[in-house]
Amino acid sequence: MNLREATARHPLRAAIVFQGALIPLAFLLAAWLEVPLLARFQWTGGAMITGIAATLPMLGLLGLLALSDLRAYQALAEQIRDFLWRLFHGAPPGAVALVALFAGLGEELLMRGVLQGWLAGHLPIEWAILLTALVFGLAHFISGFYFLFATLIGIWLGVVYHLTGNLLVVVLAHALYDWIVIRIYLRSAG
Repeated sequence: MNLREATARHPLRAAIVFQGALIPLAFLLAAWLEVPLLARFQWTGGAMITGIAATLPMLGLLGLLALSDLRAYQALAEQIRDFLWRLFHGAPPGAVALVALFAGLGEELLMRGVLQGWLAGHLPIEWAILLTALVFGLAHFISGFYFLFATLIGIWLGVVYHLTGNLLVVVLAHALYDWIVIRIYLRSAG
């Protein structure tokens, strides 16, 4: 069985493996680029509260889009609902939480931790945040509309990371956002 067949046969497993693989990739790149990831990961109560609070503007933006009559959003939402239903239909309990956790951890270590961290050492912070957000948007490219949306989310997460200096904040915000949004879309798909 080739990779395409394995992914088609077990999409949830493929999603978990892909998102999980971003974590060691981030640490390898961080070591190569000399970006101190672990030093930027501080476990504090304040960081956890800030991470939860940082989720709210992202959810607010999505809520505004959901209330709008934008055809591009409606088409995207339908595509996402269909994809998520196929991904999680019949999945064991905790699958959504696991995917959301791996996505938040892997993507934020790689994007904000490594890429933004490295770029900030070579460019003004505004450029580091913007370039990282553009890469984040491209990594989520499903449509032009989703690229724009993901880029805006990337800018927000980049600013939050810059202001807090703590990867835990953006990891938590990203993972919690994904968990909430996946559950909302799954409820509306069924």
